[in-house]
This record gives sequence, C-alpha cells and structure tokens, in this order.
Amino acid sequence: MLEKRTMERAIVLAAGTGSRLVSGEIAPKPLKPVAGVPLLVRILRTLRAEGIREVVVVTGYKEELIQRALAAESSLGLSISFVSNTQYERKNGVSLLAAREHVVPGTLLTMADHLYSPAIVRRLSALDLPSRAAALAVDYDIPRCFDLDDATKVRVERGRIVDIGKEIAAYDALDTGVFRIGPSLVEALDRVYAAKGDCSLSEGVRALADEGMFFACDAGDARWIDVDTPAALEQAELLLARFGDGLDRDALRIDPRPADRVAPLSRSWAAGYQPAADAE
Repeated sequence: MLEKRTMERAIVLAAGTGSRLVSGEIAPKPLKPVAGVPLLVRILRTLRAEGIREVVVVTGYKEELIQRALAAESSLGLSISFVSNTQYERKNGVSLLAAREHVVPGTLLTMADHLYSPAIVRRLSALDLPSRAAALAVDYDIPRCFDLDDATKVRVERGRIVDIGKEIAAYDALDTGVFRIGPSLVEALDRVYAAKGDCSLSEGVRALADEGMFFACDAGDARWIDVDTPAALEQAELLLARFGDGLDRDALRIDPRPADRVAPLSRSWAAGYQPAADAE
C-alpha cells in the first residue's frame, strides 16, 4: 500500500562538533553564520516555509548555546523542542536514536549543516511510499558536486537505494542530507547499534535498504550544499548571493570577484547557474 503523508514534523541533527568548520571558535557549527545568518536558522526558515510546524533539534556539543540562540529567534514561528545526545562524539545515527520517541511516519530528517532549496522538501512530501518505507533526496548530477571526495555517494536501482557511503566504488547519485523517515529507520539503526555499539545514518539506510524499503527521491535541479569546511562556506555564500536565501531564484547578480575565484561555483551544487560570458 502506498502512502502520501503531509510532513509537519522535522528532526534536525545538530549534535556534532563540526571541527573542520569551527575549530577553535566559541560557537558550535550549527550557529556558524552564512551570509550573516546562522546555518541552523536558515534551515529552520526553509522548513517553516514548506509547512513544517514542529521541529525537534538534537543537540550535544555546546548545546546550551544552540538552545539560547534559537530562543532569541522569536520570528521563526515554529514549535521547537530539544533532545540531548550525550554520546555526540559517536556517529550521527546515535543522534537520531536519541530522538526516537519523536519519529513518526512522515517525519522529515535533516542535517544542521546542509543548505537546500525548499523544492527538495516539497518533492519528498509529494512522494508516494509503501508502508514502513523511507526516502532520501538524492542528486543525480554528480559533475556539479563541489567536494566529491567528502560527499556521501548513493547507488540506486529501480528507484530504490541499494548502497550508500562515502567510500563506495559504484554510485550514481549523491546524498543531499534530507530524508523522509518513520520508525522503520530507528529499528534498523537499533540493529546496527546492537551489533557495533555505534551507528551512522548511512549504516541505518543500508540496513533498511537491504529490505528494499529505502527509496531515492530525485532532487532534480534543486540547489543544495553541505557546509562542512571553510571552502564550502565560501561556496554557500556565493550561492546565496546569486540565487537568494531560498536558493530557488534565477541568478540575482554576477559576482565581481576574479574568474579564478568564481569558476568553482559552476562545478558545485549550483543547478541552473550558467556563468556569464566574459566582457569584450
């Protein structure tokens, strides 16, 4: 039986240290400003714009700073609650297990360091899925990836995910960091954790995919970027400058910086952008 559910609840994983982006800084990674606005706040604004009303933020590292910052954002218009992951130094699947009581069918799951167009949320919400199934928004346009070495790769067969991981040899898509999940993913993570004492989201996806129950949702030309390093932060700010805060507009302006600084954007998560011809 296929199910289409309106997604009104989201879980945001914001527990990790994010050392590659904020090493030595006071604020944790989810509060890193991108074009003047904290990463996490940008994500929450996208969720609210797409009909999400309730958000569970899983915190860990410097969690009091995250809670204080969101309490000061009175304009978000969301019901926000927090779950503490005391094992935040472990893999990210442990963060989702910490929030297990909040996982219901049709829950949106997102990372605190991925910026993306609202179109990705809409496509996940519109997807018809079998009961117990989950879905991951994937990008098939691999050449536009800014940092392919760091990206999580995905192999898809007939609409279903069959493998996932940063190091897999055969793949045809990339993980955008945005999921539609239910309790079945928590059950899969439980099995991995029981066997290994730790678990990543990718391991949970793979375990559920082994049952044929993890589907790929085509992100199409929707823009997104994983803001994991200073270089990625610079690219994210270029994207926002050109395509607006929602990453969903036509290019707003041409960047005045030298061509050798702008060129990487055409290879990044910037679908729809075409560099302007050089002036005569």
